[in-house]
Formats: sequence, C-alpha cells, structure tokens
Amino acid sequence: MRKFICSPYGDEVDLDNPDTYNYLPDDSNQLRDILFKDYGWSQIYMNYFHPDVFTEEDIQRKRINDFIKNYSENHIKNYENILWLKEQVFLFQDEIENMC
Repeated sequence: MRKFICSPYGDEVDLDNPDTYNYLPDDSNQLRDILFKDYGWSQIYMNYFHPDVFTEEDIQRKRINDFIKNYSENHIKNYENILWLKEQVFLFQDEIENMC
C-alpha cells in the first residue's frame, strides 16, 4: 500500500488500489491523450497566462516539469501499462488541481 494525500483537502488514497482510478478509462491511448492535454494546459497556464507567478524558481513549476520528465523517460517501458498510466494521470491532475 502506497498512501498518497490529495491536495487541497487532504484525502488519503492508496495508489496501489485500482479502485482509486475507477473514474479513468481503461484504454492506454485515451490515458495518454489525457496526459498530453493536461501537460499542454499546464505549460500554457504557467508560461503564458501567469508567467509572473510561475517563475523558473517556482516549486510547483519544478514539480510539473519533473512529472513531465518522468513520463517522458518511462513511457516506452510502460506504453501499455494501464495502471501506471492511470497513476500518472491521477498524480498529475492532483498537482494541477490547485493552479488557479
């Protein structure tokens, strides 16, 4: 069991429990589409809508870039790993939930 505390309300979930991801599709292409949409949205939001807030030193900017880097470095070996893809979507969406 890998516990994760969700932002901003502090709900605790088990990242190893498939029920955590019930709301997500079971198709790897759809999961990648969600990730790419959210990755792109976060970049536009940080770089163009609020560059004054999300400076190069901003902690959340660094976390987001780390998420994208991790996905980029590991996507080939997890290309059809539905649970890994769902976890990536879940964690990234939790990260960007409080950007506005």
